[in-house]
Amino acid sequence: MKSSCLSKTVGKSDVRIMVLCFFFGCDNVTKLLGISSESLSVKYCNGESPSTANADFEPEVHTLIHDLVMHIHENEPDIEKSILIFLPTNRSRGQQWRLLKSSSSSFKVIFHDSVDTEQALWHKKIWKSHRKIILAVESSVTIPEVAFIIDSCRTVQVSWDGNRKCEFSGLTWVSKSQAEQRIGRTGRTCDGEIYRLVTRSFFSDLEDYECPTMLRLRLQRQILLICCAELEAINDPRVLLQKALDPPDPDVVQDALDLLVHMGALQTSHRGRLEPTFYGRLLASFSLSFDASLLIIKFGEVGLLHEGILLGVLMDMQPRPIIHFFGEDDLFTKYLDSYLSRDNRKPAFGPLTEVILMVNMCAFKFWQRIFKDKYRTKHLNQVLQFDDMKATEKMVLETEEDWCFFHNLSQPSLNHVAEIYEDVLSSLHRFRPNFLGTSEGFPSYNYPCDFQHKCLLECPPNEDEDEDENEDAAGLDDGKLNSSADTRECVALPFVAPNDFQTKNVAGTLTTVVKEIKAHYVGLAPGDQPESSSRSRFSVKNGRKLCRHFLKGSCNRGSNCSFSHSFQAKKPACKFFTSLKGCRNGDSCFFSHDLGTPFSSVTKPSSCIPENGDADPALLIRLFPFADEGNILILDDTNFHFTSNIARSYDPLRMVATTRLIESSISHPSLTDVKIMWGLHHPYQTIIGKSVESRVLWKSVKCVLWFPDFEICGYGKNLEGQRSFMKNFFEYLAIRLLADALCEMPVILTMNNLRFSNLQVEKLGRSCFFFLTESFPFAEQSFGELAHVIPTQKLMEVSKPISYVFRMYPPADIESDDFQAAIKKCLHDVQ
Repeated sequence: MKSSCLSKTVGKSDVRIMVLCFFFGCDNVTKLLGISSESLSVKYCNGESPSTANADFEPEVHTLIHDLVMHIHENEPDIEKSILIFLPTNRSRGQQWRLLKSSSSSFKVIFHDSVDTEQALWHKKIWKSHRKIILAVESSVTIPEVAFIIDSCRTVQVSWDGNRKCEFSGLTWVSKSQAEQRIGRTGRTCDGEIYRLVTRSFFSDLEDYECPTMLRLRLQRQILLICCAELEAINDPRVLLQKALDPPDPDVVQDALDLLVHMGALQTSHRGRLEPTFYGRLLASFSLSFDASLLIIKFGEVGLLHEGILLGVLMDMQPRPIIHFFGEDDLFTKYLDSYLSRDNRKPAFGPLTEVILMVNMCAFKFWQRIFKDKYRTKHLNQVLQFDDMKATEKMVLETEEDWCFFHNLSQPSLNHVAEIYEDVLSSLHRFRPNFLGTSEGFPSYNYPCDFQHKCLLECPPNEDEDEDENEDAAGLDDGKLNSSADTRECVALPFVAPNDFQTKNVAGTLTTVVKEIKAHYVGLAPGDQPESSSRSRFSVKNGRKLCRHFLKGSCNRGSNCSFSHSFQAKKPACKFFTSLKGCRNGDSCFFSHDLGTPFSSVTKPSSCIPENGDADPALLIRLFPFADEGNILILDDTNFHFTSNIARSYDPLRMVATTRLIESSISHPSLTDVKIMWGLHHPYQTIIGKSVESRVLWKSVKCVLWFPDFEICGYGKNLEGQRSFMKNFFEYLAIRLLADALCEMPVILTMNNLRFSNLQVEKLGRSCFFFLTESFPFAEQSFGELAHVIPTQKLMEVSKPISYVFRMYPPADIESDDFQAAIKKCLHDVQ
């Protein structure tokens, strides 16, 4: 008998779909690979049909793929015809790569991750002398010249695991529609063949379509988004979801609703319908998974907001910043050790998933401090020299790629984390939860002392002997940094020491927060466990833990056993159950999955509420200098609206105000003793200043206030113009404060919170070493109203004037005498 060979037309090319149908007497297949046809369905498919066979990827399947690749390679003379292999996971791709790597030097193995068209065309041009073997998980792009496809007929599916109380990725068999879609990756530019690693009868039993996502996952986030849709037609998400093409199980929907109500994200309104609370709308505003959003808010509530945002973003992100080459697990472990040494991970840092999150957070901060701060400094040096900024930015991008390579980091991943970080922060500024005002943006790499790292680049052995073997990357010019980038790495290890970046404090909080999230899922509520039940469940016989061999009836030590043989003894806690990945053994786990009485209280509704809307004028006045400490400077107060009002609550003799108006006869009783500087356009003339008077002025200033009015400045609704205006303000002010050693001075910006969010002002300040340390509602009744009111776009967003307090925290090297001298010289030349 012969193996079945089906034909199907795709476009203008004939695609021959050769399904590896291993039948008794299947002469073509057995001759093709030289293997026996007996028990092939068991050996390669793990069973006779998809309903009884698990989709585990056994070593025999890797061997079969390897043999098939070698057969095609040896029998197809045209080496430009590539082979595309569909594998279910990154791990299986790594294993297959190791197996193929050692077999031949005449083909190249490529890892293919949803590449775009440009990348696909690039793959067409390379390696004309080698056949390409492309290992893919899934692909929506046809790579030119692919003539052969090997389909393992397996895929990864994300599902909710009720036992582990988390989502997990598991292997499953593809559907027929997925398998047919994979045919489209070949046969476009040449005839193609596809080999499916299942029997024909096995393939015919596959499901026609994959299980819809709605039927596989817990639906908290989806239901929360439905409730936040603000549509009158949606009275009940249960009714709406039952109208879906594939309605989810009503019990799953109800469980998700119960959880959201229990944790305080939903509440029943006076009309009897479920509506989102402020907490629920804030959770839904983040473009992250439900657990990642929960983690961010819980970190914010304990005063670690910025670390929480980074960890939440990293939870949802793949690939993460630290490079993990396929098949190079030992090398990846080495990279992890360079950012968080192994000796300091346990017990405080928890399971591997949490460790990887912590290490990637350290790597992100390392990049910010060592690379980004260096070029922020360089940028400030160039601002007053009016150099070509675009050329500098292009050079920075090229240099950054090499720097990341030296430190085992992925440049695109780092920038992606930074982008999502800013999006989350912008959302928080729109809603202003109660913890935001006191969430200090002070960089953790400045605590307890300024973080330092001196790069040492290791040269390869064959470098010119006259060159030094190690060079200081911080002292290299950009030309040297770009040279031989692929042969160098930084050997100044570890990059991050154990006590840097408050890692132990953050790790302890992460462990606690993950347990709190787990507590929500297991349904604990305050008082759920009676005290007597808790005592009997966790009583310890003679202080010893339960013997697991005794439970199995296999302990042969009897009374000599060091563990307890009493059923009342305490089971050891399962360290995996309270981790992000959870315990895969579920209820059958020997270890205890009980979070215990201390965690019963953590499932109470969140304390995340809107900030107190009352504006207290004392919050602003307390930041002003008193006695003989100096003056406050109010920038660009054109008509003295704010100056005159502040002068009623503060000593006008200690106030200086600038205006772009030419000196006039404006008179107001409260302005009599205020020093006014006329005709200064902001921000260049007010901050840099060319007059002797303005230069002397800064020596007495101890606090700066600015109330941006973009209409007067001529930017109106021009968002980019407004952002550029704010950027110039921070740049000029940084130069002035560095030159005059005034870095401890508070800089108070008062503006609408929605405008602050839209312009990403916190990011603009951070780029010049200004960090937001606190914020609070501005007392308009005491100090004057802002000119423009911005309407909100969503329910429970707020729109109100906020005073944002920035302080400058430059790294130690930028505060050096040499740098200050250079800034002063540049400032003197301009003036």
